[in-house]
Amino acid sequence: MNEKLAALQFAASSGVVFVEDADRPLSAEVNLSGELAEPDPTRSVTIKVAHAIDDLVLIEVQEGEKEPDGLSKFFDGPLVFEHGRLRVRDVTGDNLVTIGLSPGPSRVRIYSEAVEVPKFLIVLVPPL
Repeated sequence: MNEKLAALQFAASSGVVFVEDADRPLSAEVNLSGELAEPDPTRSVTIKVAHAIDDLVLIEVQEGEKEPDGLSKFFDGPLVFEHGRLRVRDVTGDNLVTIGLSPGPSRVRIYSEAVEVPKFLIVLVPPL
């Protein structure tokens, strides 16, 4: 059984959320023109979600190994956490949660609804 570490519900003003190393600057995914930049695939995952004008987004961070029922796997791979801190946030960083992990690479799995623009995500991290 997975344990819920955190839950975050908000209106994603740009329809995008990031799952990333918390020791990156909040502006790391936005280029000089204000557009989304290419993410660092070793330290960040970018996910398109429901836009704020359409609905709220609910994101749970869970610890464990069991795949959640009824959701599709969006991402499964290692991310590098310089000081062992995972952050889930919106583009502006107004809505975020930070979870402590072990420093270095860690397997992260992200599950979403099986729709083009999900409103619900689970970020699954290994047992602490």
